[in-house]
Amino acid sequence: MRSLVSTLALALLAATLAASGAIGAQPEQARLTGRVTDGSGGALPGATVTITGPGASRPVAVVTDEVGQYQTPPLQPGTYAVTFEMSGFESRTNPTVVLGPGEVFVLDRQLGLAALAETVTVTGEAPKPPPPPPAPRPPMRTRPQTVPIPKPLLASVCGPDKAADFSYTVGHIAAHRDDPKRELYGPGDVLLLDVGADMGMKAGQNFIVRRRFRYGDKGVSLKQATFGEHTAGLVQVVEATPETSVAVVVYACGEFMAGDALEPFDPMPVVAAQSEGSPQFDDPARIVFGELGRVTSGPRQLMVIDRGFNQGVGRGQRLTIFRRSLGERGPAIAIADAVVVVTRSQSSTIRIERVTDVVEVGDLVALHR
Repeated sequence: MRSLVSTLALALLAATLAASGAIGAQPEQARLTGRVTDGSGGALPGATVTITGPGASRPVAVVTDEVGQYQTPPLQPGTYAVTFEMSGFESRTNPTVVLGPGEVFVLDRQLGLAALAETVTVTGEAPKPPPPPPAPRPPMRTRPQTVPIPKPLLASVCGPDKAADFSYTVGHIAAHRDDPKRELYGPGDVLLLDVGADMGMKAGQNFIVRRRFRYGDKGVSLKQATFGEHTAGLVQVVEATPETSVAVVVYACGEFMAGDALEPFDPMPVVAAQSEGSPQFDDPARIVFGELGRVTSGPRQLMVIDRGFNQGVGRGQRLTIFRRSLGERGPAIAIADAVVVVTRSQSSTIRIERVTDVVEVGDLVALHR
């Protein structure tokens, strides 16, 4: 009897350890977001985006909002097929969209008009009567008043950057104040924050809203992964309780999402380009990523290079983006001009000015001195 009890106890302990290991091994979930437009770039509200793949037991379908924006619920990491459809437009499918753990993948799509057929035959049942009108929504609360911010100070808000080794985060966006079911926010929206007066929040404070994204080799582990930061824009606190705050979106670089981090706003003056100088082709920097991890960019867009103020890079410094012919051994071929707009210790954000070719991740950058 004593031996039987010991055997049962060992079996129960093994089952418990196996279950806890399985739970701990679950990967972080990912999301897919983006914007659907027509051939002229206009928004397509009401378009259907269908996601199929191994991480979903059945297809997941979402519909674009009034500005053509969509966002999926959390998905398991994996490879998915994404189909975009709307009546009167051609359907489009991206067959292999790879979502990594914890990633917010941005996938925009443009749909062309469907070709008209010579004849159309429609058969089917008589249309069903229209559904009853929805119940009226409760009146929205008035938007709180904000303190205007001088436009020159907003020049330092937008742009991607390398994620710092330490965090300036003071809190996060929790939800929309008047519509908790919404997941994307924009200019003028009133948001709830998960930090309040107990942590020093008070009316009139301005905060940068940032979101981390993964770039580079997505096959490595999270400990070895590299991350960039996307700036969604600027919010201003208008009300604070001990544990929560209310803030208004006063400047937007892109969409805001629940969970985005808040950092203190440290405004910088408008960057003024320095004198031309001479490009130093023998000691180049490299472009490491673009906005939201994009690998190509064009005029007026922002990218990040692997040099910062520790290497003598300054705001306003002029740059020449170039490539080398003959397998990196030939002469330098300039493809774009750029200027530094933000610097950190080991990286800088640059704004591309004039181009003769598409700028790509990995292109060389000669600093003018």
